[in-house]
Amino acid sequence: MQLQTKMPGLGVDFHMHTLASDGLWTPDTLVETAVTQGVRIITVTDHDTIGNVEPVRLKAQARGIGFVPGLELTVGWKGSNYHLLMFNFDPTDSRLNALLEDTQYRVLQKKEKILNYLYGLGYQLHGLDHVRRPDGDFMIYDIPRALVRGNEVQNYDHAYSVCMGGGFEEIINQPAELGFEIGNAAGAVMVLAHPGRSDPGISYASDHVLGEFVEMGLSGVEAYHYSHSIEAMERLVRFARKNDLAISCGSDSHNEARKPMPWNPELCRTLLERLDIELPAIAA
Repeated sequence: MQLQTKMPGLGVDFHMHTLASDGLWTPDTLVETAVTQGVRIITVTDHDTIGNVEPVRLKAQARGIGFVPGLELTVGWKGSNYHLLMFNFDPTDSRLNALLEDTQYRVLQKKEKILNYLYGLGYQLHGLDHVRRPDGDFMIYDIPRALVRGNEVQNYDHAYSVCMGGGFEEIINQPAELGFEIGNAAGAVMVLAHPGRSDPGISYASDHVLGEFVEMGLSGVEAYHYSHSIEAMERLVRFARKNDLAISCGSDSHNEARKPMPWNPELCRTLLERLDIELPAIAA
């Protein structure tokens, strides 16, 4: 019998983002929305930063729901980019923090180079004020949006082409081997995010690639993800069972357009066991 996918009141969600990276949730709005959606155990997995791990932990604690420290690290392997979810690591680990600081510094450098390149071409970038997030910051992918919003370029594709004209296509990442090494040393349970997904900047992970990551220390796969077809989920579940990997479930929520999801904890019982977490019980 096929398991029910959602279980409001008992749900778990192991993939969500806040303003610390490319999400629009604050720690308060993320936790409150998760509670409203019926999620009982949450994490925060911002891209290449743990800046909101502690604020979300404190908010979750105050609301009486479980919390797992999380991170989504961008890693490179054989010319491709993958996203590595890390759970239950030591957030004070010096090597992990140095790795994240290096990534953030390189991202900031890239953003400044793109802006200077565009200013040098004569663009004014008045539209930046329209794409800033609530905290006043903006992401690299917001820069072409700013050109469109400021009526300096007609459409996003053209704007993106203009922005990348200076040779800025390379994705900022860390070597996969280094990510696994540091994650293991920090005590992380490492899960490959959306392995069945293939978008610009994110590569599909074949069974062969997954096998290479298992040799490096991969602990699990995010089989249940909104971008995965039923066939992709089934492939990943089979691979996980064959290789004694944990199975994870995540909404990949960034904002109100896709809210936290109360995944049935039975779907990712193996991950909960790796994290030494008991299945949640319905609150009285």
